[in-house]
Amino acid sequence: MGGNFYGYQWLASKQASLDLTRAQLRADQAEAEVDLQKADVWAKRKAWIQAQEPVLGEEGDTKAKVLEYVLKGARDHHLEILEQTLNDSQPGVAGTRINVSIKIKGGMEGLCQWLSELQKPERFYAISLLSLKADQDQKSMVATLQLFRYFKGGS
Repeated sequence: MGGNFYGYQWLASKQASLDLTRAQLRADQAEAEVDLQKADVWAKRKAWIQAQEPVLGEEGDTKAKVLEYVLKGARDHHLEILEQTLNDSQPGVAGTRINVSIKIKGGMEGLCQWLSELQKPERFYAISLLSLKADQDQKSMVATLQLFRYFKGGS
């Protein structure tokens, strides 16, 4: 009698494991079907990126232009630049990223407008790190950002 009980427990456990695997496979299949339906959209996006992404020129000049663009945008939105760092570029198989770190202070509206304009797809900027806190005066915000600009070319 005890053998039947343990045998039933083992069989029930196996059945539950198979049911879970089957459910996961069905979810994977549904996700793959959605991906197939959107393959044309992703192909168009890839073609747009390949046509629009800027080409990495002379690295020193390109890095200076990226930093200049970021700082000008912050100033245009009345943000005070507290710190700025131009980090090493990061080459990769998909291209090269120019990395800038910046700490700024200003009103939330100006900060949001600047970040929105900076991250438009045609600009190829992306924020990889953002820390935001109220300044001591409680009227402005202090934001610390790390951002990248992407370029064709790389390793």
